[in-house]
Amino acid sequence: MALPKLDAADQPIVFVVGIHRTGSTFISQVLADCFPFALIGNHTTLFPRSKYFIHLLFKKFYKKGRFKNRSYKSYYGISRGFYSIGDGYEIWDKWMGKNHYYKPDQISNKKRDEMRDYFAYLNKSWGKTIIAKNNRNMLMITELHEIFPNSFFVVVNRGRADVIQSTIQASKDFFGSDDYMWGLRPSKEFSIADYSDKLEAYCNQYLELEKVLQKQLGELSPDKYIEVQYEEFCAEPVQHLEKIKDKMSKAHKTTYAANTADGLSYKSSQRLSDSGLTTQIETMLAEIADKSSTQA
Repeated sequence: MALPKLDAADQPIVFVVGIHRTGSTFISQVLADCFPFALIGNHTTLFPRSKYFIHLLFKKFYKKGRFKNRSYKSYYGISRGFYSIGDGYEIWDKWMGKNHYYKPDQISNKKRDEMRDYFAYLNKSWGKTIIAKNNRNMLMITELHEIFPNSFFVVVNRGRADVIQSTIQASKDFFGSDDYMWGLRPSKEFSIADYSDKLEAYCNQYLELEKVLQKQLGELSPDKYIEVQYEEFCAEPVQHLEKIKDKMSKAHKTTYAANTADGLSYKSSQRLSDSGLTTQIETMLAEIADKSSTQA
């Protein structure tokens, strides 16, 4: 059955973005639970081509429960539960390709129209603002805002040394060695082979991604995004949810309600605690900063 064309220009969407290993999956899980959003998650990836009728069926069985003390464990963007938010690459790959580390060269007008159409019908089927989180989308903030002018970005940051240490561990988890670098690339030219020291490469990977992120945020109006520090969010989630709520409500010209009635309390991840490596990373970051200031 052919679906009528929808006007997708003003549909509200919340994108949770951040450099890899910053805690963006966790923040997106909490936001999806606390706000009346429809989400891109495990249920949507089962039928990546469906944009309306299947979701009307899913909607009937979706019920948010109490989430105090809920476990938000995930594995590199893969979360547990049928209605859990996640990277949803089966959805995004249709428009951005299957290389998840790099920004695509371009998104054609046809694919942009397909993306607008998909989210317009998803919004219509659920009758709610959509929230989406995908690791690669940090590289795509400018393009996503062009495609969805009524989008709002929750940008997740985390301590530099923690992100870099976690990236090194991810390389070992996925590839069995940190000789091959895991995670986003600031450009297609970036390579670990260009550095004589692996740690220097991982530090530069993070610093260059930080530049990419800040450049894109500099092109956005300040009322279109909010930056959230992972550690601070875990320490005082209710306070930060209120700040996010206020800014999203103004951006979308509506009034969101944050469900924090259960009381929320989280601990920041302490899975990695190599103090020696942390010291090495901080020393390397300082050396790179000194080198950059000297060259400038």
